[in-house]
Amino acid sequence: MRRFAKMFVALLCAAVLFTACGKEKKESPFAALEDPTTSSSSSSAAQGGHPFASTSTPSSDAAGTGSQPPDLSSASSGAVSTPPQDSGAASSSQSTLPASSSDSQQTPPAQNGPHAATVRADGGLRLRAAAGENGEKLLIIPDGTQIECTGWQDGWAKTTYENQTGYVSAKYLLFYGTVRADGGLRLRKGPGENHEKLLTIPDGTQLACLEQKDGWIKTSYENQTGYVSQEYVRIAATVTAGPGLNLRDAPNETGTKLLTIPNGAQVQCCGNPEDGWVRVRYNGYNGYVSAEYLSFA
Repeated sequence: MRRFAKMFVALLCAAVLFTACGKEKKESPFAALEDPTTSSSSSSAAQGGHPFASTSTPSSDAAGTGSQPPDLSSASSGAVSTPPQDSGAASSSQSTLPASSSDSQQTPPAQNGPHAATVRADGGLRLRAAAGENGEKLLIIPDGTQIECTGWQDGWAKTTYENQTGYVSAKYLLFYGTVRADGGLRLRKGPGENHEKLLTIPDGTQLACLEQKDGWIKTSYENQTGYVSQEYVRIAATVTAGPGLNLRDAPNETGTKLLTIPNGAQVQCCGNPEDGWVRVRYNGYNGYVSAEYLSFA
C-alpha cells in the first residue's frame, strides 16, 4: 500500500511538471525572435554611442561666420601691405594701425573752412581764371608756396594768390593732413624707421605736407623739419562720383572691387594721392580709390 502511494505521488508530480512546461511554451511562441529596435540600440550602445550618434551637430558655418568686413591691412591677398608702425604708442614689432583714433569706425571729421595745401610743381603752378587747361592764365604760383583751397571743380582747386582768384590743378598740390596716432607720431630725421627720432607730434595736430614719397611725408613741427609715416596722416576728402566710387584692393582698375562708396560720402585718405590713386579708410575697409573722383576742398 505504501508502495502504491509513493508511485501515485511520483506520477502526480510528473504530470504537474509536464503541464507547466507546455503552458510556458504556448505563452512565448516568439521568444526566440529578436526585437529589431532593441537589437539596434544594443548594437549602437556596444559601439559606445547613441543610435543616431553618426548624425553630426551643425557645422560652424553659421550666418554670422565671416560676416565681418575684411580689413585689407591683413587681407590674405596681400595686395595692401601693413603699414610701418611709427606711432608713439608702438610697444611691439607688430605692425598695426593706431587703435584709439578708430578711423575705421568713425565718420571722418568735416572739413571746416579752406583746405591748406603746398604747391609742388617744378617751375611753379599756373593760376587760371577758370577750371581747366583752357582757362586764361593769370599768374604763376612758385613751387613750395602754401595756399588755401576754397572751392573745387573737376580736379581743380579754387584759390587766391596775390589778390587774384582762380583755379590750379590739384595734381600739383600736397594737402595738409591731421595726425591720427595713439600717443603721437614720431618725427624722424629721414624717411624711414631707421632714422633718428627728433620728437613726437601729438595726435590731432595738423601738419603741412611739404613732400611725399615712398610712404613718408616731409613736414615741419616746432621749428624742426623731418619725416613722418604717411599712414598716420589723415586727409579728409569727399566722393564726387554720381554712381559712387569703387574701393579696390590695389591702386589700379584691375584691383578687386571691395565695395562702392556713395557719392557725397566722406573718406579719410592716408596721405596724398600718388599716380592718380590714394589709399583710404571707409566704414572699416582699407583700400584704394581714384583721386580723380575726390574733392579736397
